[in-house]
Order: sequence, then C-alpha cells, then structure tokens
Amino acid sequence: MKLNLFSKKTTGYYERIKAECDDLGQRELEARQAADDAKADYEAKARACYELESRSSGPYLGDAESKARRARDEAYNQSETLQRKARDLESRHLSLRSTVQAPARMEEARQTITRLAREREALRTDVSKTEALIGKLQYRIEELQQRIALETESASQAMVAAGGEFVMPEALTRLDVELRVTRATLATRQTKLAELQAALKLIPDQLRDAQRAFSHARATVAEIELQEQLPAWLDVIALAAVAASSDARKYVIEIPREAAEAARAKLAAEMPAA
Repeated sequence: MKLNLFSKKTTGYYERIKAECDDLGQRELEARQAADDAKADYEAKARACYELESRSSGPYLGDAESKARRARDEAYNQSETLQRKARDLESRHLSLRSTVQAPARMEEARQTITRLAREREALRTDVSKTEALIGKLQYRIEELQQRIALETESASQAMVAAGGEFVMPEALTRLDVELRVTRATLATRQTKLAELQAALKLIPDQLRDAQRAFSHARATVAEIELQEQLPAWLDVIALAAVAASSDARKYVIEIPREAAEAARAKLAAEMPAA
C-alpha cells in the first residue's frame, strides 16, 4: 500500500484560528467594557456607602447603612469576577493573536533585515568618503600652516625693512582665510563622521534583534504549517502508536539526519542576507 502522507491539502487550521482570534477579540472588548462598568458601579456604591456611614451618628449600623454595605460588597464581587473574565479573555486573545500575526511578523522582520543591510552598506560608504575627505582637509591644513609660516616670516622681514610702513600681503590674508574655512569644514566633517560611526555601531544589535524576530516568527509559521498538514497523518500515526501499546497517546518519530539537515538548510536560505 502506497501512503501519501505529505499531501499539500490543508485543513483550514489557520483560517479557523483567525476566526477564533477575531471572536475572542470581540468578546474581550465586551468583557472589558462590562468590567469597567462594574468597577464604576462598585466605586459609586462604595462612595455612597462611605457618605451614608459618615452621616450616621450612632455606634451601630442602621438598615440603610447595612443595605448600602451589602450593595457595595456585591458590586465589588461582581467587579472582581468580571475583571478576571476580561483578563482571561485578554490572555487567550494575545496568545492566539501572536500565532495569527506570525506570518506578518516574519515578513516585517525580513524587510527590516534587508533595510538594515542596505543602511549598513550606505553608512559604510559615507564613513569611507568622510574619512577620505577628513584626511585631505588635515593635509591641506598642514600645508596651509607651513605656507603661512613662510609668508609670515617674509612679511615680518618686509615690515622691518619698511620701518613700520607696511601693508599686509594679500597672499597671507588669503591663506589665513582659507585656513580658518578649512578648519571649520574639518570640524563639521569630524562631527558628521562621529554621527555616522554611532549609527553604524547600532546596526549589528538591530540586525540581531530582527533576525531573532524572524526566527521566532518562522518557528510559529512552521507550527501553523504542521497543524495544517498533521490531521491527514493522525490516523496512520495513531495506528502505529496503538499497535505498539494499546493505551498509547504519543508516538515518537525520529527525523533522519538528511531530513533535518535539509530543513536546516531551508531555514538558513529563508533568512535574508545581512
């Protein structure tokens, strides 16, 4: 008998949990609203009870005060019951929503990894260009300083020779202005380089977070895929388990090394290049 266990026909598992998630979400909203209303009712009755007891002058509670206390306590119990129900529905909804959103989270993480990889390369390019420009500016500053020193010495000698009657050489003025502009440009480029390097330093951690998010979401998607296909195999698995032991409810399947390696390679190939 030939078995076709790896049929691609699905059972609608994902669509079912999506519908269940939507239903739970609606029920959670309704339960939360009921819990909030009950809490407001309790708080109102607690205030009314306090005000009534504050006006009472006797050492004992009267009928009105006792009735107000009972109403307050009943409202409190109702509020707590509805709060627990809302929290339970919220927990179940969050768990199911995490599964439902796994494919979208996986795709979002894939896009984030791709974007970060592009940003890293762009930052590296900008860092390289900025470092090259800084090197040129530093070289130009050294060159200007040397020329200014020579021009200053020449101007000094000219001033002495002129007996104090002296006009500042245009070349020295021009070199001094260029030096100040070059230094200012160097300062801005050094600031820019620090910013680029800081941004580049953040990329590895961001990439690891995105890769981790991708892996977690992929694991959930794999579980969804398993649940889509598993019911078609359960009869055969159950037969093998019961044949081995009449009260068996589990059956351990050993995955061949080749299949495990193929799965590992497939998962690695799905991870976007970083």
